[in-house]
Amino acid sequence: MTTNTKLKIVVDTNLFLSAFIYHGMSKIIFDLIRDGKLQLFISEALKIEVTKKIKEYYGHEKPSEEISFFLERRGTLITPNIKVIASRDPNDNFILELAETARADYIITRDKDLLELPGQKWKKTKIRKPEDFLPLLRKMNLLKP
Repeated sequence: MTTNTKLKIVVDTNLFLSAFIYHGMSKIIFDLIRDGKLQLFISEALKIEVTKKIKEYYGHEKPSEEISFFLERRGTLITPNIKVIASRDPNDNFILELAETARADYIITRDKDLLELPGQKWKKTKIRKPEDFLPLLRKMNLLKP
């Protein structure tokens, strides 16, 4: 199965850190974004959260050049036009607001509060861990086996 339409995705804060600081499996997703195969949506709230987490973990506010590249150049910046109160953790609602406003196909996260939403969905957006998302990309021929 191939697709001519880019999948629209929202990537949770911790996956930025996993990909660019720890070079985890999430890096593959960002490689596909860089190569123009996936469309990443971001918001000011996500940018602030990524910067905040970097400061918490590393003692400085400046994201790495790679993270900045994705936040400034590869992400499609939108301003959510809704308020959501759906997650057990109110700090996760901004991700749901972003996904709903962007009409994202997927939220990629390891956050249990988001993954435990009924049906692993928010409205029409599916919520997946990166390790469950990558096999879907292979089936779509976006990722080599």
